[in-house]
Amino acid sequence: MKKQSKIKIFSCVVVPFLGLIFGCGGNKVVKQNQAMAEPNKPVVHEKTTTVAAQRPAWANQTTFYEDDVGFHFSGGVMGGSDYALTLRLAKSEAVKNLLESIEIKTRSEFSSVMHGNYGKDGDIGRYVTDAVAWTVENIRVSGIKQQNIYYEQTAEPGTHRVRYNAWVNLNISKSDYIKAKTGAAEKLLNKAIREKDEEAKQKALELLERLRTET
Repeated sequence: MKKQSKIKIFSCVVVPFLGLIFGCGGNKVVKQNQAMAEPNKPVVHEKTTTVAAQRPAWANQTTFYEDDVGFHFSGGVMGGSDYALTLRLAKSEAVKNLLESIEIKTRSEFSSVMHGNYGKDGDIGRYVTDAVAWTVENIRVSGIKQQNIYYEQTAEPGTHRVRYNAWVNLNISKSDYIKAKTGAAEKLLNKAIREKDEEAKQKALELLERLRTET
């Protein structure tokens, strides 16, 4: 009888104690598993916008679009290890998109005016190419304006290493764009005069007249 009482006492005291230990251990394992799984989720720590719910619309738009104000260009870089470098790379990407788009646009516009058969060799391409290059250079020097920047600081999954995503938005006003083309057309006129190419001269004058009506 005494032996049975001792067994009951042992069961009442030790078994719940062991259950408590294993129960706590089980909870600890669950928490550890959750903690291990958590770093696998990329977490945005900081954003430059006060509305942190999502990126601004311009960061998700196409790299080039035009409206009544002018021409807008964007570029982005993701996963950079340094904030300043990531921002510079994003701006470089935006500038590249800008210059490539302007080159395509001006080549089409100049070609539509500068059609013909110039000079002894009939080399219209060199006139158009020069005009496009001068326009792009004019814009590169004075026409590009930074409109917006946006960045995110994130934790890399599994390591908590800090990474940066950055976007830059640039624009050119229509007046600056016309000014850049006008400067190029003036150089084109001077080139035609120097080379005594009368047909190219007349086309350059026609181009200048058309640009002046756009201002």
